[in-house]
Amino acid sequence: MMGYFRSFRQMLTERVFSSRTYVVAVLQGFMLHLYMRPVVEFSKDMGYAAAPWAFPFILSNIFFLLLFMIGIIYCFSDVPFMQYKNMYQVIRTGRSRWAAGQVSVILAQSFLIMAANVFFSMVLLSGSCEFTLDWGKLYHTLALTGSPKEYRFLFAFSYETMQLFSPLELIALTVIIGTLEIGFLGLFMFAVSIYINRSVAVTAAFVMVLMIYLVENIHPLLREKMAMFVPVNWMRVTQIGVKLHDSFIQPSVLYMLMVLTAGIVICAVLIFTKIRKMEFQWYKEE
Repeated sequence: MMGYFRSFRQMLTERVFSSRTYVVAVLQGFMLHLYMRPVVEFSKDMGYAAAPWAFPFILSNIFFLLLFMIGIIYCFSDVPFMQYKNMYQVIRTGRSRWAAGQVSVILAQSFLIMAANVFFSMVLLSGSCEFTLDWGKLYHTLALTGSPKEYRFLFAFSYETMQLFSPLELIALTVIIGTLEIGFLGLFMFAVSIYINRSVAVTAAFVMVLMIYLVENIHPLLREKMAMFVPVNWMRVTQIGVKLHDSFIQPSVLYMLMVLTAGIVICAVLIFTKIRKMEFQWYKEE
């Protein structure tokens, strides 16, 4: 067990401090800066402090989510992590333990990505932020009056969502669903890569992400049914429990959690099954 944790820590460290992670961190940090800047300016001009809970509303913006997930695809585009330096990990730990470590690292990295984005969105509000367990007067003002055009808001605050969820509930939903979705996408790409190839894995992941536009533009009465088959769209957590034309926009939270968990388990089983039999093809670090 100690050997597994040492191997897991080494793999996770390599992933977190890789060039791909740095690129994704810079991309997502820059996007958050662009989306948070109007909030900071509006907060200062209105004299209202901003609550540190804006990230779920930002992530629910379709353009932010698209760029966010493209970054995730790039982050995992080197699956199944069979660079020459990983050869010694397989020899030292064995195939099954190495595969278990890779699955665990993808899930851990998924959580770290979500946690880092939530934290950075809070940091960007420093100077105009107050810690409160309520949504605060600023967000209620924005939700009821709309985003002022002169501030060029790139996303919207939903008053209905604020009535349905407390800030901590929505942040928790964002992190949990986001972690499971990113983890599922990473493991899906891993499984497709070892059964077919990385190019197909990346292409399939892009198709999954682009399907959020299909959900967005389909007839409102069909949106919930379509959304049931587009897991990436579930990361738009501010649409949970919200109705449009007497029809829910998103499936239930229980459905999301069950499907994502099942998807992760299925991908993990496929990965373990293939890793035990496949012939490894190592490549130079990119």
